[in-house]
Amino acid sequence: MPGWQKSGLICASCWPFWSPWLSWQRYYSREEYSGRSEEGMADPPKAPVKTTLNRDYVLRSALYFVDEHGLDALNIRALGKQMGVSGPAIYRHVPSKAALLDGIVELIWQSATDLDSIPQGMGWRQALEDVMLQVHRTLLSHPRALPLMATHPINTDQSFHMVSTWLNQLTAHGLKVDSDTIHLLNSLAGLTLGSAIAQASPPVGGAGGRTNTELAKKLAEDTRGFDDLKRLFDSPGDGISALMETSYRKGLHALIAGWPA
Repeated sequence: MPGWQKSGLICASCWPFWSPWLSWQRYYSREEYSGRSEEGMADPPKAPVKTTLNRDYVLRSALYFVDEHGLDALNIRALGKQMGVSGPAIYRHVPSKAALLDGIVELIWQSATDLDSIPQGMGWRQALEDVMLQVHRTLLSHPRALPLMATHPINTDQSFHMVSTWLNQLTAHGLKVDSDTIHLLNSLAGLTLGSAIAQASPPVGGAGGRTNTELAKKLAEDTRGFDDLKRLFDSPGDGISALMETSYRKGLHALIAGWPA
């Protein structure tokens, strides 16, 4: 058994993919903001070939429901109506709404952490950076699930198996897994979740929450060393979004590059 398993590194109370200090008040309606263009909207999950349901199909249907309608609208009855099945049929695969939410968290992390795509021979720092960029993209593709991801730790057998596989793969890329590894992963998860939340969420309270471009331009003109800021507001398009994405990537790289080997 690997040392990180013996030491209890992976536990429900300490695994990094959660942030209890984050609270959420509201989301834009789909008309105001869905986080995805109409062209990029996910297709509904395909029903299994067999007539019986399975857990994976239930979870994928639940995630699709959240993407379309939001977390507040999710319940077993509404999900069953979307799937064309009864509530008791769903309960055979997920015993409660809490288990359904845990399963959605599991599904998103599984889809976000594809280490098989990392080339063999790549060092652990670059491999980990590539994986976290995958996570960031996946989180941004499910903006209405972000409150769930930020406040629910992984809590299923399948999730812990995924973590075990993930750490073993990173070890193969040269990562030394020890008691400090949890702090590295917590830091990366916090940075990635926080960045995704900042990029995908509307201003709390609805009004405001926008950059005062006139003040920003004045700062750029009056303060030496702010040439990048001036270029930002002189450039067309969504400069703030691009700035946030660049800031995340630079912060991610610096954090991983500076972590002791």
